[in-house]
Amino acid sequence: MIDDASARPAPLRSSHGAPERRRALCIWLGTLASWRGGLVQKLVRECGSVSQALDASPAELAALIRPPGVARRSTRAHPATATQRPERTREAHAAGRDAEEERFAAVLKGRPEDLSRTQERFPRSAVVTWCDSLYPPGLRQLADPPLCLFVRGRCDEEIRRRLNILCDRPAVAIVGTRAPSPYGTEMAWALGRDLTSRGILVISGLALGIDATAQAAAIGAAKADQELATVAVLGCGPDVIYPQANARLREEVARRGLLVSEFAWGVPARPWRFPARNRVMAALSRGVVVVEGASRSGARITAGYALELGREVLAVPGEAGKRLTQAPHDLIRQGAPICESAADVVAAITTVPLDTEALDGDLDQTVVARLLERGSDNGRLSRVLRALERGPMTADQVAKDCGVRVHEASALLSELEVDGLASLTGGGVYRLERR
Repeated sequence: MIDDASARPAPLRSSHGAPERRRALCIWLGTLASWRGGLVQKLVRECGSVSQALDASPAELAALIRPPGVARRSTRAHPATATQRPERTREAHAAGRDAEEERFAAVLKGRPEDLSRTQERFPRSAVVTWCDSLYPPGLRQLADPPLCLFVRGRCDEEIRRRLNILCDRPAVAIVGTRAPSPYGTEMAWALGRDLTSRGILVISGLALGIDATAQAAAIGAAKADQELATVAVLGCGPDVIYPQANARLREEVARRGLLVSEFAWGVPARPWRFPARNRVMAALSRGVVVVEGASRSGARITAGYALELGREVLAVPGEAGKRLTQAPHDLIRQGAPICESAADVVAAITTVPLDTEALDGDLDQTVVARLLERGSDNGRLSRVLRALERGPMTADQVAKDCGVRVHEASALLSELEVDGLASLTGGGVYRLERR
């Protein structure tokens, strides 16, 4: 059990069930959600809130979870045509989905108590649940909060102390392209270094390019006695090395900071998990700085989540007319403050304190309903599928047709693509994979 009662307020409690039972349910459901996107959103919608979902029995929850997934995963596409993705790629995707569905089914059949004991035995690791006092308060503002975080650090005691710091210390996410320009690399390094020197925690996704540069700079700037240098939020299990090129940096982050993921041990990187990872980065932060990126990049998705959560979003201006400046320049046109230095970031986030009084329990149901309607859920996936049934479309066209933002349409299309239900063809056009 990862908790430090002397340092944090008492964990959330309910009139139904002991805290240990609810923790076990969180770990069980969080592990299931690692293998199937949208699961927490479905439970919140069906049960009314996270707390009410945790009051249900495992049998009741399993009955809510199973039918849609079985129907969705049982579909198979016809053989590829010359204009669609190669057959071997389709087969690899299908094999990956089948393997993940097998893992999902195995967890669903198991007892939450048994899984909880197994998941908390990993060395240099911890699991913090929605019920624990060390659960980061910013995540409670999400309509579909991770029911547990799988965390890796240097040792158990340090992980507890570092989670305590993560809950209290102002943090900023620095995000951008995996293939930055020299200017973008220079800006990411300067921001990571200077924000750390000013006592701001740097959060990023440990991806190639801007993310890795900012986090390496943060580690380099952290004082020897600074217990938490940076936090990496991953799109895979915290024990999975991805990307391989950042393996050494990953170990350094674990030594000086924290590796955090809503995905369980051993869960591989898949396209749909990265937009999910981006929403966690946004929720953990007071603000997001977009250094470089295309208009449909992951950085732009992170900025979109931050704006929906009421966080500050800043953009680094770049050279006019270049692909890598599309995302920051689009944000600037929409009113985002310009970021030229760490001083700009500090000035912006001081006006965006977290409303911690509203984070002690479940969100108001009207707020949950509104956030769920704006989020990526099964209803929206169905609308995108229906749009593609009318003919091939770009992400912009899908966004207009379905009444969502472009970055949300891109995330939904990415999820459909990894499920083998849509394919990306030339010119950024998505086509429905006929079943």
